[in-house]
Amino acid sequence: MNLDQFVANENLRNAWIRERDIDVYVRRSIRMLHRSTTATPCLDIASVEVREDRRGQGVFKAFLTRFEKEAKKINRAVYVESILEPRLVTFLTARGYSHVKGSEQSQNMFKILS
Repeated sequence: MNLDQFVANENLRNAWIRERDIDVYVRRSIRMLHRSTTATPCLDIASVEVREDRRGQGVFKAFLTRFEKEAKKINRAVYVESILEPRLVTFLTARGYSHVKGSEQSQNMFKILS
């Protein structure tokens, strides 16, 4: 399944998006985000596997750009969970993502798209 198929099928809650150089486990969720008093619909990125020989070549960056555009089209925030790679935290912060309070052991970040 590719990203367009997942987004188009509102009945799918979660799926592996399998593309040429990357596999990403995604899901639809509703979360209480920082400073929010209401639940926010989100598209989550739960797991990312970039083909080893393509790491560091912008594969995830390109996917994330498309993912954010699709999330914005359907009025959802982007939520990235269980971040283990410190470089990813720096990367996401530079793209405007915020830390989820109380997720210090496994970092989670989100971005509300407007």
